[in-house]
Amino acid sequence: MNLQSIKRGLIGLYHEMLPPVLFFFTAFLLIGVIFKLLVTQYSIQFTAFTSAAVAALIIGKVILLIDWAESGRDFGSHRRIVVIACQTFVYAFAVLTLGIAERVFEAAHKAHSLSEGFNITLANAHFDRFIGLVILISMVVFIYLVFQEIQRAMGKGALYRLLIERPDPISEGAPPPTP
Repeated sequence: MNLQSIKRGLIGLYHEMLPPVLFFFTAFLLIGVIFKLLVTQYSIQFTAFTSAAVAALIIGKVILLIDWAESGRDFGSHRRIVVIACQTFVYAFAVLTLGIAERVFEAAHKAHSLSEGFNITLANAHFDRFIGLVILISMVVFIYLVFQEIQRAMGKGALYRLLIERPDPISEGAPPPTP
């Protein structure tokens, strides 16, 4: 492998990661700003930008890895909504598992014992907030997966053209402008 092929590979990876990371960054930033607005009266410190950026990078990479792992699978016999719901469940389960594990290991590091860390995590758990966060993340992932399926059905770039580009008045059925 030469330097030029590595450079092309990294540029390709950048272009592949950019859309999901931007999507998740925007979604998580909006959730973070809403959270910050809702908790201002309690003087809770929260950095929405940093949290959104970190979460977007992590979920963006995970989405691409799972897409890559599933690239050889054929879901043709299943309804797409079932596939999307199952994928969302897998992501939600992963977020739930990793979130609990992170809290247990963080507490275990402070307590110098895994069992003590588990007990501390259980004693200080706020399951309602944690489950709410998992549901929010799952909804964002669900919306992303729906957009991804629409993109696959319409063809590459069609969703961008539909939502972002200025429509062509002639192709939209409008009469051409008179000179």
